[in-house]
Order: sequence, then C-alpha cells, then structure tokens
Amino acid sequence: MSQNTQKELGIHNIAAYLSRALDDAVSSKDLTTRREGILGPENTLLDISANVGVLLVEADMLGVASHSNFSSIRANTCVFKGKWLYEILLGSSGVMQLGWCTLMCKFSQEEGVGDTQDSYAYDGNRLRKWNVKTLRYGEPWQPGDVITCAIDLDEGSMTFYRNGRSMGKAFDNVRTGKGYGYFPAVSMSFGETLRVNFGRTPLQYPVEGYEPIQAAPIGEVVKADMLFGYLERLMSGLLDVKNPSEAAVVLSADMEHLNLTGNRSSRGTRLLLVGHIFENLSPLLTTAYVVEKCLIPFLLTFCDPSAGTAEQPHLAQVLEYMWTFMEDFEVNICLEHLLSSLLQIYRFAPVTIDFTDQHTYLTLTLALVRHETTRKYLVKSVFFDKAKFPMFMHTKPPDERLLAELMPDVWWNVPQKEDDESTTPEETPDMKMKRETYQTTCQELKRKITEVENLQVEILRCLLNGRDSSSRKEASTRFIFLHKFREFLKENMMVGRTRPTQQCPLPVMRSFFHRIIRILQTMWEEHAVSSSRTDTDSNGAYVPCKHFSDNSINIFDVQRHGGLVSHLNKIHRDVVSRDSDDRRQQQQTSAASSVVQNGSSVDPPKPEPSQVVDDDFVSLVELLDGAVILYHIGAHKQITKTSAFRDTLNEYVTALRETEVKLAACPPEMSDVKEELQRAESVFREKATEQARNMGWITAAVYSGEKQKDVHWIFEVVLQTIKIASGRGVLFSFVPEYYVEVCLSCYNALRTAFHPTQPFMALPEADKVLQRFACFLANHFGDARIVNTDTRDSIVQSLACYVCYANSLAAVEAMPSALIQKMVHNLLAPYENRSWAQTNWILVRLWKGDGFGFRYLHLPHLLPAKNQTQEIGAASLQKPNPSKRLQQMIAADLLQDNDYATKFLDTILNQLNWTFSEFVGMLQELQTIASRPERNIIDSRQLKICATFFDLAVGLLRVIEMVVAVVPELFLDWSKSSAESLLARLFQMLCQVLNRVTAKANLFENIVYSGMPGLESVDHFPILSAVAGVLVHLFMRAKDDTSKERAIAALLAEPGFQLSSIEFLLGGTTGPASARADTRHFTLKKFKEINEEEITEVESLITYLRIQQNKGTGLARQTSSDGEDCTICYAHPATCIFKPCGHQSCRACIFHHLMSKKECFFCKARIEKVVDKHGNTIKL
Repeated sequence: MSQNTQKELGIHNIAAYLSRALDDAVSSKDLTTRREGILGPENTLLDISANVGVLLVEADMLGVASHSNFSSIRANTCVFKGKWLYEILLGSSGVMQLGWCTLMCKFSQEEGVGDTQDSYAYDGNRLRKWNVKTLRYGEPWQPGDVITCAIDLDEGSMTFYRNGRSMGKAFDNVRTGKGYGYFPAVSMSFGETLRVNFGRTPLQYPVEGYEPIQAAPIGEVVKADMLFGYLERLMSGLLDVKNPSEAAVVLSADMEHLNLTGNRSSRGTRLLLVGHIFENLSPLLTTAYVVEKCLIPFLLTFCDPSAGTAEQPHLAQVLEYMWTFMEDFEVNICLEHLLSSLLQIYRFAPVTIDFTDQHTYLTLTLALVRHETTRKYLVKSVFFDKAKFPMFMHTKPPDERLLAELMPDVWWNVPQKEDDESTTPEETPDMKMKRETYQTTCQELKRKITEVENLQVEILRCLLNGRDSSSRKEASTRFIFLHKFREFLKENMMVGRTRPTQQCPLPVMRSFFHRIIRILQTMWEEHAVSSSRTDTDSNGAYVPCKHFSDNSINIFDVQRHGGLVSHLNKIHRDVVSRDSDDRRQQQQTSAASSVVQNGSSVDPPKPEPSQVVDDDFVSLVELLDGAVILYHIGAHKQITKTSAFRDTLNEYVTALRETEVKLAACPPEMSDVKEELQRAESVFREKATEQARNMGWITAAVYSGEKQKDVHWIFEVVLQTIKIASGRGVLFSFVPEYYVEVCLSCYNALRTAFHPTQPFMALPEADKVLQRFACFLANHFGDARIVNTDTRDSIVQSLACYVCYANSLAAVEAMPSALIQKMVHNLLAPYENRSWAQTNWILVRLWKGDGFGFRYLHLPHLLPAKNQTQEIGAASLQKPNPSKRLQQMIAADLLQDNDYATKFLDTILNQLNWTFSEFVGMLQELQTIASRPERNIIDSRQLKICATFFDLAVGLLRVIEMVVAVVPELFLDWSKSSAESLLARLFQMLCQVLNRVTAKANLFENIVYSGMPGLESVDHFPILSAVAGVLVHLFMRAKDDTSKERAIAALLAEPGFQLSSIEFLLGGTTGPASARADTRHFTLKKFKEINEEEITEVESLITYLRIQQNKGTGLARQTSSDGEDCTICYAHPATCIFKPCGHQSCRACIFHHLMSKKECFFCKARIEKVVDKHGNTIKL
C-alpha cells in the first residue's frame, strides 16, 4: 500500500479497507478445485429415511444411538471415484460394524453393514472385518476412540484407522465402476452410541491424499484466520496500554505508521477497531467449522493451562467483545458451536501422560463459565440441551499403549477372601520392588487425575453460583442449573418407559456423581460457616422429610414407600397439613428463642435445618437429593461393573499360577505337553499384565480412597435421611423408594466393589458404620409402611447376606436389645405375603455351626471347584458363625406367645410339605424325560428349579432343628395345646422325607446318581444330616425322660415310620440295593463333617428306637374299634366332636384344619367349638 493510501486511511474508511483485504486474501487462494466422484447435498448427514431398526438420531443428524437388536443407517451422500474418508467418534465399545455400503444393500435387524454383498465393515469389539464372510482384523476399540473409514475407489481398497494409526488395508477387492456408489454406513447393536464427522468440523486425524465427504469452507476459514490475526495483535498491543500515545494499532505490516487514535482515548480506538473486526467476523462464527478451526485456537492463545483454576482475564475480555459487538442470535449460535466442539474435542482428544489436552480444554471451558453472561446462556440453552454437559465431568482413560508406557512393569496380588485361612506366597525382593514401583505409578497417575478433577469441580462451582441474579425476577445460575439437572435425572430415570431416549453412559454418570459429591460437601460446609449453624455441617447432612411430603423438591413420578404420592396425599392429607402447621410454629418458636439469650433451663424444640427459610440451603438439599438419584440410576451400576476387571485379573493370575505349577512338574520327556504349557503360560501372563495395567488406572481413578469416601458419605446421608424420616410416623411413607435402594447398594459397593482394593474396615469408624446399617435393616425389615414387595425383599436379602459375615453379625448382636427383639419377632412372624425363602435363610445362617454336621463351607460331596449351593452368592460360603444371643432371643420370643409360636411352626411345616412335594414331583418329571428312548434335552431352568426346591427343603429342616434345639417345649410340653399336634405333624414330615430319600433303587437315588448337570447339590448328606439333627435333639438331647417318652410315642404312632429308614443313616439298607448303589454306599461315618460324638448319638438313637419298637408296650398307636378311626387320616382315633354339626376327627386333623379355616370338613358348617367324647371343650 502506498504512503498516500496510508495517509488517507482512518477510522472512517477502515471498514472498506478490511473488506478489500479479506477479498484479496480469499482471491489469493486456489479455491476452484472441483470435487469429482461424489453425489449428494452440500451438507452430508445421516439419512433417517434409510435406517433399519430403532435408532435415536440427534438433532444435528450426526449422532446416533441404537435401540433395537441390530440397527443400521447410512449417509445421504455417496462416492464413486477418488479417495474419501470420514470419522466415527465412538461413544461406546460394543458390537458395531462401521464402513461403507452401496444403495443396493438391504439390511435387517440380523444383517448389517458387511453382511451383504458390496458392503464392507470393521468391528473393533470382535476384531473382525466383514464382507459377507469375516476375517480377523484391526485393534480392540474403546469409548472415546476415533475410527477413520477411508476408501480408495481408484485402487478399489479400504483402510481403517484407529486414533490416526492405520490398522492396515482391510479390503483390496472393492468393486468399482458404473453403478457402484458407496455410502458411509454403520450398524450397531442395542445400546451402542457414536457420532460421525463427514467434514462438518475439522477432522481430528486427516489422512494425506484423502478428502472428507463434506467440503470444508476454505474461504470462510481464510477470512476468519486473517481477522483473528488482527484481533490477536490488537489485544496484545492494547490490553495493558497505559499511555494513550501508544495506541497506534498495528493491524498489518503496511498499517504500521498509521495513527488511528486522533483525539480519542486508546480504549475508544480499541473498541472501534474491535467493532469493525467483529462486523466481518460475526457471520463467520455462525459456522461450526470456523468455530472449531479458528475460534478455539484463537481462544487458546489467551488461555494458560498452567494457571489451573486461576482467572483468565484475557479470555474474559474476548467474551466481553463478543457480547458487545455481535448480534444476540450470532453469539448464541457461536457459543452453541463452541461448546459442542469443545466437548467433542475434549471427549476424543488423545490421552497423554500428563493429560495435557484435557487440562487445556477444561481450562478454556472454565474461563467460559466464569463469564457471567456466557455462563447463564450456556446453562439455560446449551448445557444439558445441545451439549451433554456431564461429559465434561468424565476423564477418558488411557489406551493400552499409554498404559504400557506408564506401567512397563506390573504387579498383581490375588486378594484373600474373608475368612480364607490359606497362606500367600512369601514376597521376594524382586516382587517387593515391582509392587512398590507399581503402587508409586498408581499414586502418580492418581495425582494427575486429581488435577483434572479439580478443574471439573471448579466448573461445577461456577455453575452453582447462587449470587449472580440482579433482581428477584431473574433466576441465578444455580437455580437454572438445578432445574436442568433435575430434567437430566428425570430423562435418565425414565429410560425405556415411554419413548426411546439416549441414556447418559454409565462411566460418565459415575464421574459426574463424584464431582457433584465433592462440590456438594464443600458448599455444605461453606453454608454451615456462613450461616453460623453447626447442625448443618456435611457430616450430618440429610434430606428433611418435609421436602418429600410438600413436594418442594420435584421427585417426578417416582414410587414412594407408601405407594403413589397421589394416594398418600389423599389418605394422609390431615397429617401433612398438621405437620406443616407444626413446622411453622417451630419456626416462630425458634425465632423467638434466638432473641432471648438467657431464658428457662429447658431448651426450646430445635427445628430441622430445612425449617429455616434459607433458599441456599434448600437448593443444597435439592442438589443432595439429585446426587442420591444420580448414584441410583447410574453411578452404582458402573462402580460394581468395574469390579469385573479385578475378577478377571484374579482369574488370569490363578490360571497363571496353576500353569506354572504344572510346568514345573512336567517331565522333560513330555516335550509336547511342556510346549503347550509354555504357550498357555505366555498367554495367561500377557492377559494378566494387560488386566493389571487396567487395574492400575481403576485403582487411581475409580477405586481410590477418595472415591470410596464419596460413596461412604452418600451412604451416611441416606441412612440419616431414612432414620429421621422413620421417626416422623406416616410421613415416612412419602420417602421415595430409591432412598432404601441406594442405602442397600451403597453398602454393597463399599463391601464388595471397593473392597479389597480399598478395604471396608479402613473406613473411618467402620464398626459404627456396620452398627448403623444393622439398625437400619432391623428397623425396616418388617416395616409395614414399605408397601412395595421388591423393596421389602431387597431388605430381607440384604439382612440375609449381612448375618453371613462375622463382623457384621457382631454389629447385629451389638444393637439394643429392644431392636434385636423387634427384628427377631419380625423374622418369626408367619411367612405369608413375604419372601419366606430369604427369611428362612437368615434363620439358617444364625444356626449354621451349631447344627448336626452343619459346619461346612462347601457341600461335603462336592469339591470346592464344583458348583455349590448359592443361596445368596458368596455370602453363603462364609465360615459358620452361629449367634447364641439371637438363638436365645428366638427361644424367648417363641415361648412368650404360644399362638404366635404355633402359627410360625405351622407355616414352617406347611412350606416344608409344599417344597418337598414339589421337589419330588419335579424328580418324577425328570425321570420320565430321562427314561424316554429318544434323545431328550432337559431344560436347564427346570433343573435349577428342582435344585432350588431341594435347597429350600434342607433349609426348612435346619430351622426346625434349631427350634427343636432351643425351644423343645413347643413340641414336648403337653400343657401347650398345640404341642401334641405339632409333634405329630413333624414326625409325619420327617418320615415322609426319610422314606423318599432312603429307599434303594428309587426315584431320589436314581436322580442323584444320574449326574445331571445342575443337580450337583441334590444328595443324601444335606437332607439326611438335617433330619438326623432333629431326631437327635428330640431323643438323645431331651431334657427329661417324660419328653423322650412323648416323642417316642408320637413317632411309633406315625403310620409312615420305618426304622430301616433311620438305620440307613449309618449304612443300613431298606431293601434290595442296585449294583450301582452299592458302589456309592451312604453312611454318615464317611463324612469328616460328622464328629465322633454325633456318630455315637445316631448309634444310640437307632438302638433306642429298635428297643422301643420291639417292646410294643403301649407306645404303638392306640387303635380304636372299627368305625371310630379318623376318616381324614385313618392314623388316629376320632376323639374330637365338632359343634354344632357333630362330625368327628382326630385332634391332629382338626387342629391343622382350624389354622386356616373355621368350617367343618364334611358339611362346611361353621365350627363354634370342639369337644371330646365326654363333652369337655378342647382348647385348640
């Protein structure tokens, strides 16, 4: 530019100068390149008219989630000549087939891309490439990977890239020519998600020689780069200008000597120049490509990642310029593109050792949300709507290459299970060095992750700003964020209920949960300090019950403990109204008492924190409830799911150790075997090393001590919420069901997911944690206010697991006596309308270790490696630890109320009769199927049900054994009206079991020795040892001779009694034995679980019964004259007369009948009373 032109240039004509400069810059570029070999619209998108299956496509038509078995979709553009590519950004890592297809390819929900002719695909989940047939190809992918699909139609080949690295040529036989146009296409299994980039934004990994499907707006990029260059030099020269004479702005080299200041201040000149720049720049910033290609790099020049959470004033100044000089609609579109691009870059940026990119983009995001106007718009219109904000709270894990670089040497240790007495190998110096190096690396990795998390928490802090509303009518950022957060929770809670929705990924939910907890604890403490309230610190945090009953927090349509909220409002309207009045009165009392410094010695009632009118506190309570929901809907699932890595590592390490032992014992001459063992050892070592590196990341990022404390904190919050709400009477019914579910799942996560990586007992005051949870289970085990059957069953199952472990059982025994008595009473209540199987298991566990031969971890007839009975998973395999105190409580409770005890025993005997009958019936079905000449396949579910019935019958017999042992009076004290009848029913059931199980060459024996898979737990020992225990306690451990005589009389009076069935316990036979049975001769003597004292007792029992049977001195059944036997059972004389109808039966039959019905067997008339032959009323 000439000197004259320079003199003529000023603020008045700089706009024309900028316009000419931009036009000259664009014209100097060669933008006339023709794109040949492509057909389609200007904007390449996913074509929703060409999809197969149920797909959820995002609003920009570039993101997609599958909601059917196997969904497929293609783009609206095809290529037929040249070299082309597009990128796929993986949101999940399941089964997907990504690639290309022609228009003639027809897909279904079974066949997708690569399954038909002229379609080609890569699957990184199964490591396959597909073109009708399949071959091994590629690398395993993971969420956050970028897969590049490149096609060379000049050569007829396809290549796939993972994160910019070629995985080799996949296909070299692609058909080309007339009629062959290839569309980008993907197929996805259920729940998989991805985004595609056809060129709408810059490719993350461009490949030389290949073009993106969608052309880049090169002209706009050239203009934007030039304008941002001007703006950068302008800001660099004037941001810190103090002397107005220095305001001669350098926009370009040929404007170097121009004085544009005139009589204006430097600030005025700067604003004028910035205004002219933005006049040309604003329209360009409404294009997503320009925003990502030009704006983000420009912003990063003023962003200092090393500053951490410190202010970024230069970025704030840029945002001020944008809001000042751009139209509202332009800045809104620009910010939407900016946040979407930032999120996409953050999610899919490669992970480095120092997480450099993650630091950079989070720092930029933090600077954006610190700007008040920007923050409010983003929260209101972008976060949770157009950009998935929770993704910013997640940290992408390193891939296998980086983990190998971080951890060249690994260490592993298979944790010992609780109560495992086996010893671990002694640690060598080399192992110690590896362990210390590995743990140091994990700690360093954790430190770097924490730095990233600190930025994420600071972003949340900005979004929870409750002090940025200028008036009452204007909502604060916190208010808007909480509203959007609740909508996010609602959408993810209702997944699959109404319409298909894309659920937030579980790893993201887990990360979001931990960040919420961190900022919540901090803000809770800050509020406690600012409000001078010591009762609102985070250690005692809880959600007041009033928020559930007055709907001050939106709980959506979630079921409450008492049922639907509409129903609760209807039946408890008066209680809710009265509670509201009481709170209002307490507020007034509290306000009055705060004025008086010295009053009476009795303190006024202390209101709940929520009763104080405090918007900040109410918003924190709402956020706290949201954290509980977030844990419930996603965080817990991911926390427990991650433990699979530890289990897999343990399996590989165990297999490696076993292989090493076999290799050491292998003879030299067996070279083939040795070579195969060496190959197996190499594979197991490689897999164990890979899993150990994954566990290093998990230990640092997922199962760290801080993350364990987060879950512990929300666990204590929920416990406290339930405890306080429980004391509010019927208002407890308004508490949402997810509070109990979160309480149970948090304990499970602390006990089984974090442990043993982070030991449970390392928690602060772990013993008190166990006691508080025990009190929760005891209080709500039989809580009638909880109406949902699934919730009640969950509590029962948790209690069943809880009493299996020594330290948690000790916590139960340490509860107050009244609470233990309450729990015991609920345990022994009649079994109708509740999960009696789990309740029965609780009683069994309290007895295990005291029962006859009942001291085993694994069933004696099976090796530990074989299938075991899994009543409640691993909890059933814990060391026996009987509870004497609870047994005594059970005895006292049963003796206190005879009617209550009778109903309990009646349900036990009824369930045993039903369970064993169903078991025998299923055995008959199985034998019928097995005996058919044609080949039969038995349903595994049927076998499992059969084994379950057997396990239930054994459990019921063990409960009966415990009752007979701790309170024999219920059967042998004739002063109790029900004792004689209960004893007769008991012997009837025992004889039925013995006769079925001990018969030789019969149904039970045939099934046991058939070796059917799934019936491994069905054997003689479990059930016969339980029956033996009942008989031994009744006869050999009877308190006095009278009890013994009553028992023998009742047994010999039972028509089904056979002495040979009891002799079978020690090897006696009940009939001709089959040859197969002789090889497996049963006797209790061959089981080490039966001690000598118990063998002696069984021998004495058999001798005693033989003597009494031979005596026949009035102990046998008293027969009556013809016509006077009970016509119901024909086992006892008819001694009872029904009034008023006059029909008769024996005492046992009418007693059992009247337990459920009050009408006559025969005429159905109502029975008003029962008398004996002499007219005396019989009390039943």
